[in-house]
Amino acid sequence: MTITSNGSSVGVGIVPGDIPNKGILYVDHEKNGRSGHGGNCLTECHNGDIVSFYSNVSGQIHQGHGVAGWSEYRRSEDGGATWSEPVIVDYSKRAWEGEEMYSAIVFAAATAPDGTLITFICRFENEKWIKKLPPVYLLSHDQGRTWTEPHPLDPDATVEDVSLTFNAVFTHNDQVFAMFMGGSAEYCDGPYTLHVSTDNGETFERRSILPFDHENYYGTIGVLDNGDVIAYSYPYRENQPIDEYNMPYVISTDDGRSWSEVKTTHFARAIRNPQLSRKIGNLYFLHGRSGSKSRDPRHFVLYASSDGIHWDEGHILHHKEVNGGADGYSANEVIGKYNPAVQNRLLIQSSIAYDVGNHRVNERHWWIDGIDGA
Repeated sequence: MTITSNGSSVGVGIVPGDIPNKGILYVDHEKNGRSGHGGNCLTECHNGDIVSFYSNVSGQIHQGHGVAGWSEYRRSEDGGATWSEPVIVDYSKRAWEGEEMYSAIVFAAATAPDGTLITFICRFENEKWIKKLPPVYLLSHDQGRTWTEPHPLDPDATVEDVSLTFNAVFTHNDQVFAMFMGGSAEYCDGPYTLHVSTDNGETFERRSILPFDHENYYGTIGVLDNGDVIAYSYPYRENQPIDEYNMPYVISTDDGRSWSEVKTTHFARAIRNPQLSRKIGNLYFLHGRSGSKSRDPRHFVLYASSDGIHWDEGHILHHKEVNGGADGYSANEVIGKYNPAVQNRLLIQSSIAYDVGNHRVNERHWWIDGIDGA
């Protein structure tokens, strides 16, 4: 396996270790004193373009860790070698400037089976992640160059039913799957629900309620190579000890209609804000923060697995000591899925703190190549 950043490559086996680099700078919020923790998500278009979203929020309000701003995206037409100038998501900017809500930030993106791009937008009451309204989504039928007006995810749902996702989306069997948490609180206290579209994002229907504890927070979902759907959650407990080493997960063998009992699997360096990748080569990847209450917290850590359930000892992609702060609001996408002449690569995007003592961040990239399970 080779991890590429800062213009160089580092070869490592799937064994414990650290990767001595900072990642490729993707969005420089520091030059303007801005930030962008939430809202990292990206998708590959059917024509091979990559469209990658991030939030552009105040670096002063809530120490740069809030949602006081709007979403933007950049496009790459050459496989991620270069990126366009930022494009502001019009609906997000209008929400920030309007009175109906505090802000509306893109938190997930997917490419539907027919090539339609879908962005899921979460809508907030204030800068501290309090949710005001249920999510909506935008569609693009031209590789993300223009977007529709917002569609309701579920016209009958309240914000207590469905409110937030951390890029927990994927496509499988000609369907688009999206997992959401419910509840208006900063740390969602409602159910985990699975919403599925069978018509390329024109409509979504709630398919099931997942059996995770409502006090859990964060979540990621994907499909294993046998067709099973797997979902992970983070066992958040307000004002209580948190086990960041053993992550709850459930499996569905019927496209998310029913779920197994909750089990746990071990992460040697802990995990918070988990993000699961599709299988690429012989491996799945999962990345996020190395916990916030673990023995060695707040690094950005990457795990590998041959089955999507049992994980290696982990690699630290970015050390917290470099700049301090809380890293690891991240996302990933397999690049090269639609071009048989291109070797598939995994692109990881994450917020990385630049300001010691505050939580202001830039966005950085890592590429994972040569994935053969060795």
